[in-house]
Amino acid sequence: MKIAFIYILPIALLFSACDFLEVTSPNDIDAENAITTSGDAENALTGLYSSMQNENYYGGNYLLIADALGDNCTTGGFDNPLLDEIGGKAVTSSNLYVENLWSAIYRTIANCNYLLGALPDIDDLDSDRAGQIEGQARAIRAMAHFDLLRYFGYHWDENSALGIPVITTVQSVDDKVARATVKQSYDFIVAELEAALPLVDQSDRNAKYVNSATVEALLARVSLYRKAYGAAAAHASAIIDNNEFAFLPVDKFANIYSLRQTSESIFELFFDNQNRSSYNSLTYSRPDALRTELTFMASATLHNFFTGSPGDIRATMLDYSLENNDASITSDGSGRTEKYRGEDSKDNPAYIIRLAEVYLIRAEALGLAGGGLADLNALRAQRGLVAVNPADEAEFQQAVFDERRAELNFEGHIYFDLARTGRAAEVLGDDFKAVLPIPLHEIIATGGVIVQNPGY
Repeated sequence: MKIAFIYILPIALLFSACDFLEVTSPNDIDAENAITTSGDAENALTGLYSSMQNENYYGGNYLLIADALGDNCTTGGFDNPLLDEIGGKAVTSSNLYVENLWSAIYRTIANCNYLLGALPDIDDLDSDRAGQIEGQARAIRAMAHFDLLRYFGYHWDENSALGIPVITTVQSVDDKVARATVKQSYDFIVAELEAALPLVDQSDRNAKYVNSATVEALLARVSLYRKAYGAAAAHASAIIDNNEFAFLPVDKFANIYSLRQTSESIFELFFDNQNRSSYNSLTYSRPDALRTELTFMASATLHNFFTGSPGDIRATMLDYSLENNDASITSDGSGRTEKYRGEDSKDNPAYIIRLAEVYLIRAEALGLAGGGLADLNALRAQRGLVAVNPADEAEFQQAVFDERRAELNFEGHIYFDLARTGRAAEVLGDDFKAVLPIPLHEIIATGGVIVQNPGY
């Protein structure tokens, strides 16, 4: 893989809000002087979180594109053919949104590799802090690889050769790394998270940083995707059973999206006036705004989904009212999500993993026979709904799928849920669309070492 290419192509990637990243490419940094002191290491660690805040990663598009592909939202106007490809489920390998997803995530991985490679040679960093930094960097590197696998690899089929390039060292412009198999990709991701778990802070529950709860939750998520259901349930239980996180009361549900670090938040990325997210501008328009269309609008199908679930407090986070929106927004039945209002401050957190998802992971992993219904109904009760009583496993798993849609819409899950449960063709029209195409420029840059996904 030509990592230098990853930094040069998307101009937006050259404007990261971190001194450590204010270079054209990490390959331009003098390797002997880049990260040599404890202060350098701390700045570089901050840079990892900053790189995840990129608009093309957890700063906006990574989550929202998944919901557009999964039919929770529609794409807006602005006469943008590349955005229309996403909304129309007809993405091509030259789509700039796809290229930017790939590039932004590999930038985060490259920055992890720089930091991890430098740590052993830093003399003024005590061993405990060095271990914590290493643990956070390895967990972020694992999460980034998993995020790539979900979009670009056959993550639902461990027998597939179509994983992702796994990058663990600083790359030169001449390095070309082929795709690992799906199993090899998962093996690396799980090994990284397991190595990170004892290194990260075991007691601090600040959701702004990776800690042991973050890693346990990520292991639960990865294990569920991998169909390692026993491990998924065990890691989820490590979160649920320690009672350090709790659901908000039904009447306080909206606080999840207006306050930082609620009792339901396990890992979120913070934004502020100096480091703003793109969620507000992409998904929300004030009633008095001159703007008449949003980039990502709540779909009519999502509206219809919630009409079948009266009393669900989560429906209040969607607005389809003609009185509150410009008519052009709702003329096709679309509306807006209010999860990312932020308005003038644009400081909405990126919700990477929350307690509700962990309950749903354990429910799905345990299944109906294993007691998963208790977790499903526990969440439903906290969202103002009555308990369900599925007749069989298939009905139960459908109920879990629906609950994930109700809970996690506009948080970047449904596209991957469709793929891993074999439902992709129902929404996207063709099975091959369960993954995105590898960016064409990447295939050309590597001389075909990285192969394209079938169908593209």
